[in-house]
Amino acid sequence: MPSRGPHHPDAIITIGAPDGRSARLVAEVRQVLERRDVERVASQLRSMMTQRTDTPVVAARYLSPSVRDALTDEGLSYVDATGNLRLVVGSPAVFISSQGQGRDPWRKGRPQGTLKGEPAARVARALLDYRRDWTVRELMSASGASSGASYRVLEYLEREDLVVKVDKRYQVTDWERLLRAWSADAAFQTTNRVMAFIEPRGVDYFLAKIAEESTSHITVTGSIAAKEWATYAPAKAAYVYVSSIQEASEQWGLRPNATAPNVLLLEPRSAGEVPFQNSVTTESGYPVAAPAQVAADLLNGPGREPAEGEFLIEWMKANEECWRRA
Repeated sequence: MPSRGPHHPDAIITIGAPDGRSARLVAEVRQVLERRDVERVASQLRSMMTQRTDTPVVAARYLSPSVRDALTDEGLSYVDATGNLRLVVGSPAVFISSQGQGRDPWRKGRPQGTLKGEPAARVARALLDYRRDWTVRELMSASGASSGASYRVLEYLEREDLVVKVDKRYQVTDWERLLRAWSADAAFQTTNRVMAFIEPRGVDYFLAKIAEESTSHITVTGSIAAKEWATYAPAKAAYVYVSSIQEASEQWGLRPNATAPNVLLLEPRSAGEVPFQNSVTTESGYPVAAPAQVAADLLNGPGREPAEGEFLIEWMKANEECWRRA
């Protein structure tokens, strides 16, 4: 085992096959590894590889899901003390994968952070909806999040390499990955009260009705909203954010129906006013949620909706100037 030092591996392990072929595992051992450090660690490990059969491996006490994904993207194998393992060797052929803990069992105090809850949703949506760099004060003003919440979310996003700080301003490094991370942490089924209804005269009749009676506290999401930018397939049901399910269902004459609904009403429970922010009015007269909100909701939807979300994201990547505000 080599001594620890700059540009020296922490361990080299040789594995052999019955036919005489062998490979070396060149290991970098870390107590803690953040997502933002993965690229630098990958470069460092590759500089230590001196043989064609060398395989770079990162070992740590615990590796978070986002860190493990980043290591895989970089072509690195990994192992942590909770049992998360991915070892890929070309020759002799080796592939071993196992899943350990999803959270750091040794971490104490305040949780390391997620994008769950209204404050995180406010910050995430502002970072997604606007194409600009931010001071914390500007982000607080645009998002409505408190100072403490803004700093906590930005600190978490920095660790995840989703934002970088240049001087006193924050920049989003990858809006698509930020969108996916927020969607994974804040599925609409968990952040809203959801009830299913049927409009006997059909979805089109329902949309015409809400266009006539729309207020600032309703907005359409899901497949119907997505077709404003990227039509995937005819919508089977309308998903609508409302401030009160009881009031909206009574106003629109909807009938509860969990078996074959064509209208689903979503009443924000832990997302506050976030789903309504930056809504736009369609030519038909009803409001639709911002593309980032719609895409996040579709990724968490049933059936074909995740595929619709992917289709919308492809449109968003090709037309960033059309939906991200200056």
